Amino acid sequence: MAFRNRNASEKDYPRHNMRHRYWLLALLSVFGTGSEAWRHTSELELREALGSSAYTLVAFVNLIENRKASQDLESQWLSLQEAEKDDNIVSFDCALHQVYCQELEVASFPTIRMYHRDGRLDQYRGESKARELAMFRNRVIRPYFLEADAQLLKHFIMLDDVVIMLHPLSQSDNWALYDRFTSLAKRHRDQFTFLMGPSIQDNHSAAVVCYNNLDDVKHVAADIESDQALEDFVALCAEPLIPELTRNNEAKYISAGKSILYYFATTDGEKEVYRTQVRPLAKKHAEHLYFATMDVDKYSDMLATVGLKTRLVLENSTAGALYPFIGSDEITADVIEGFLDDIASGKLQPLNRNKREQQHQAGHDEL
Repeated sequence: MAFRNRNASEKDYPRHNMRHRYWLLALLSVFGTGSEAWRHTSELELREALGSSAYTLVAFVNLIENRKASQDLESQWLSLQEAEKDDNIVSFDCALHQVYCQELEVASFPTIRMYHRDGRLDQYRGESKARELAMFRNRVIRPYFLEADAQLLKHFIMLDDVVIMLHPLSQSDNWALYDRFTSLAKRHRDQFTFLMGPSIQDNHSAAVVCYNNLDDVKHVAADIESDQALEDFVALCAEPLIPELTRNNEAKYISAGKSILYYFATTDGEKEVYRTQVRPLAKKHAEHLYFATMDVDKYSDMLATVGLKTRLVLENSTAGALYPFIGSDEITADVIEGFLDDIASGKLQPLNRNKREQQHQAGHDEL
């Protein structure tokens, strides 16, 4: 028999196309909302909201102790409020209400939480960007998984960047799998959307599949017999085809044994345009090469080491060699393909390590 989600009903989730709104949020976060500054809710208003509203999404900031980090969130939060038109999305300045923030056990800033009237609390774990915040909001106000019949399936698959779905057997009492999947959905409901899909006709076993809609990639789980196997599958599903390297995740990619093609950008808009252009190329070379974006300001030391004005560098992780792109052409997928072919054929030689170090030490770099 098909599994049923006992806590789901159609009125509990939006059925309109959310993806258009998500891209609107991305644009608002870049170009602004026209608002001069955010307006924080009072302690009385927040207490009343937490006690009576079905949900309250709160950004806790501290404009004295953590001023820069709190201010960095401001434009994104204003964009979220402007797009969603939801009075249950508020901000709260803990610099003015230290006792109440201690009562709520808010210790770092900014902290973003979704409070539910039933006492559940969801802590936001993603980037502080309007689009991602909106997706978080919509995930956690829905049931922890949605039922998708044949008519709703195509719509539900596109609800989120990553959607994970269980196709149960049409005749099955495999409640152990049901319990593992629902536990998985509860643990990760703030990050991904989970579906209970229709059974697969003529299939002799249940199946768990996922859709990475950002990269247009589908995966089918090879092992669904343990909690760890499902956790590993979720990690695979969530892995971006073109990741952004940061100080927190760079070791993971550098140690993976693949070469890395670094693209240096100054804005999120530049990174998104680049990802869109090179996504097919990244799929083609995914087995041996990571395509990655990096923030120029955060990795200026690497560009200084290269010693050239460039936005594109390939690092052969096995040989430890760097190949900077030094052409004057606009960086497009075709130009990158030619760059990679020239490296593979030996037409381009890596930057000499000793010369590179001497340039850097002598301050001869052009950046």
